[in-house]
Amino acid sequence: MASQPVTLETLAALLDSTPPFDGLTPAARRMLFEAALLVSYEAGDVILAQGVIPAHPRYLYLVVSGAVQQVDKDTGRLVDHCEAGDVFGYDALLHEAPLPYEARALEPTQCVLIPEAAFFRVYRSCEAFAAFFEKNLQLYAHRLGRSRMDMAGAQVLLTTPLRALVHRAPVGCAPETTVQEAARRMREARVGSILVLDTDGRALGILTNSDLRDKVVAEGRMPDMPVSQLMSTPLITLPAYAPVMEGLMTMARHRLHHLVLTENENPDSPVVGVISGQDIAHVRGHDPVATLKRIEKADAIATLAVLRQEAFALLRQLRQQGMAATDLLYLAAELSDRIVVRILQLTEAQQPDKALAIPWAWMALGSQGRREMGFQTEQANALIYADPYSEQRARWAEDWLGKLAHQANEALEAVGFARCSEVIASSPRYRQSVSGWKHTFRHWIDNPDEKVPISLFFDLRALYGAAALVEQLKVDLQQTLQQAQGFLAWMMHNALRNRPPLSFFGRFLLDRSGKQQPGFDIQQRGLMPITDLARVLALEAGYVHATGTLDRLQVAAQLPGVKQIAQDLQEAYRFLVELQLDHQLQQIEAGQPPDNLIAPEELTSGQRKMLKLVFSIIQEAQEALATRYSAHKIR
Repeated sequence: MASQPVTLETLAALLDSTPPFDGLTPAARRMLFEAALLVSYEAGDVILAQGVIPAHPRYLYLVVSGAVQQVDKDTGRLVDHCEAGDVFGYDALLHEAPLPYEARALEPTQCVLIPEAAFFRVYRSCEAFAAFFEKNLQLYAHRLGRSRMDMAGAQVLLTTPLRALVHRAPVGCAPETTVQEAARRMREARVGSILVLDTDGRALGILTNSDLRDKVVAEGRMPDMPVSQLMSTPLITLPAYAPVMEGLMTMARHRLHHLVLTENENPDSPVVGVISGQDIAHVRGHDPVATLKRIEKADAIATLAVLRQEAFALLRQLRQQGMAATDLLYLAAELSDRIVVRILQLTEAQQPDKALAIPWAWMALGSQGRREMGFQTEQANALIYADPYSEQRARWAEDWLGKLAHQANEALEAVGFARCSEVIASSPRYRQSVSGWKHTFRHWIDNPDEKVPISLFFDLRALYGAAALVEQLKVDLQQTLQQAQGFLAWMMHNALRNRPPLSFFGRFLLDRSGKQQPGFDIQQRGLMPITDLARVLALEAGYVHATGTLDRLQVAAQLPGVKQIAQDLQEAYRFLVELQLDHQLQQIEAGQPPDNLIAPEELTSGQRKMLKLVFSIIQEAQEALATRYSAHKIR
């Protein structure tokens, strides 16, 4: 790292075109740069280290050439990307706190280092100069997804090992131990679970207070039966060195109230201990697993509406404490799923003449089917039921299920799931038997129609009821698509119509209609182009099961010539999801309804550059895939 004095003459052209220096008087510029240094960095040099308060003397950094990337190493999130004319390091000057990112040179880079004393002389005397840095500091806070007050919570979630939550050795018993004896040991040890161990001390299963209540007391089973007949198995485990955040996500994903920790990643390695959702709640003050449990026990639609708002508040706190955007998206989907399931349970229980019902399942479509709904919750659902054995049975089933679907859609709307389209289960068109749905999909594939929102239905996922019916439909769909290259080409043709909002000259194309400031819809113009490409590629690969965009791109990477495209789109998708969720969180905190319209002014200069790069990646992928599918006839 070499340094040399700097002169205003050598920087004049750069300063004249770079805010906030372009608005400074000659005297202010001289004051700012009289003791500045021009420093050269090699590719890979760490300019500012994460997690520490920069030592004195401190500087404002102005990039003259090269590029500097700022990354939150705890989460892997890109905070900012700086090129010539960009500044960084001002948050360390304005706040006495450890840096929440690492600044590293991506290539040979030169920066002008402006001393702290000179910076503050101009900062205090020039209002416009100060306003520039205060605004950008707020943008940084939202980009990081955390406030300064939440930094400690973020560090706890991301760096504290689960082992730190274990305060005692696990209580265990043999497989032949009676339920009564196991309950006695749990009571004496004052614990909520007991491990079932083999003769070598390896955990075979776990018995919890919930098991005793639900499987013994509620079902009237005998207390002298062996625990091996009641234990939950196979065990879901994590290594004790995994961070608290991973434990939180695992418990939410698998609906666990207790989590077994082992010495390493091998589930058969020695057990270190057992933790509960309450243990995690004690660390961070909130328990997602407890929220999910409250949803499952809610007995009224009004209660679910309140719990939905509480769930959103919980998600905001988790994001502020460092949860990655894609993990947050998954947890948001889990919370929404539980609310929908509970509404369907309550609605089904209210229906008379239950003997008239036949096996049925509720299907989530679109973003909920993909588990990508986020903070904007709109309804897109359908219903499938077993083929009736008689016309009379079919009429009874249709009447019974029609009433149920109508009440369920109304309840979902009352809770907060907006009804923004006609694709809902209360419409007879979207409430069919297995045979009916098979026929409908074959018709859509043989006769594609732009007026039908076909793509929504390829995102279908069984959410409640007889999931086997949905699997029957997917198996048939998989077989039909094997002979439908023309249909896939038609779907790709439609997907390619939705282009990112970037002009030929690399400028953002903004929507200037309406009362809001000009911006672009990040969902429709950024995320959906990736989602549409991923859907077609996954269908080409014969993959109709998991419907998430990242899952689909993982499968698509196995197709010939698609690996690099799929990997690039995965990274682009993650970046756009972060922008979308942080934008919506900012709106919610301001008391505004969340939307997808992002104005470039909301973003830092580094974010804008990164966004242009992401949009160009999508454009290149679209062009490459257009060539790939051009050999097939478009119907």
